Amino acid sequence: METPRRDSYSAGTEAALDDQVRDFIEQYRFVIARTKVDRYRAYALRHKVFREELNYRLGENADIPFEKDAHDRHAILCLLHHTTSKRDAGCLRVVLASSDPADKRLLPLEESCAHGLTDPLLHPSKFERSCLCEVSRLAVHPDFRRSRDCALGLREQDLQLLEKNRLPPPSPLVTLSLFLAATAVVGLVGRYQVFAMMEPRFARLLKISGLQFRQVGDVIDYCGPRAAYYIDQRDAERDLQAPLQPLYWHIKESIAPQLTNELNVL
Repeated sequence: METPRRDSYSAGTEAALDDQVRDFIEQYRFVIARTKVDRYRAYALRHKVFREELNYRLGENADIPFEKDAHDRHAILCLLHHTTSKRDAGCLRVVLASSDPADKRLLPLEESCAHGLTDPLLHPSKFERSCLCEVSRLAVHPDFRRSRDCALGLREQDLQLLEKNRLPPPSPLVTLSLFLAATAVVGLVGRYQVFAMMEPRFARLLKISGLQFRQVGDVIDYCGPRAAYYIDQRDAERDLQAPLQPLYWHIKESIAPQLTNELNVL
């Protein structure tokens, strides 16, 4: 497992952290859901957002208040916990492709959205499975986002502050921190080839932050209009906007020790 590179941002950055980043670090922490209890916390949050709020038909059993499926057995689940209120503000998962050639399991988008994967070069089948993953099920609790029109609630006017070398307000920062955590997780476990299903407008917003996902499929109806996107984690880490770099490295350093031996149980 890769260890965080503290020299990847300038010396003295910690001492010069933006007050907003300091506040975020004091109020939130990322938890890799390794126990059954923690994993069900993630499933419960997903149920609230995806099923109750957005009415998506996701998961295996709609009769229970936990949204989960077979891919969770091969996924790293991560929670964003608000320490002041002792509530979970967000969650995400990284589904790992099998590194065993005899294991033919597919990533979620290969299984459910194969007809939408149209790029002949940037297709999951073109990569070594041991370097491949999919980021999915990112959700922010409605109490921790200002917009309720999607599971993440980002607005362009908030992210445009990054282009002026300024951080967005706390609510969008919660959402962005989930993508930073996903970037950290896939880098730490060496799954650099990353796929995700996203709304095109959301991919455009992430591009402002430096996360330049490339569309590799047609827009299809999958819980609304979505397309397959691809990014190399190493490019994502390199291209992050400067105001997000200190927060990213803090998140990566806080997650790294939690991932010890994580791959051995997936």
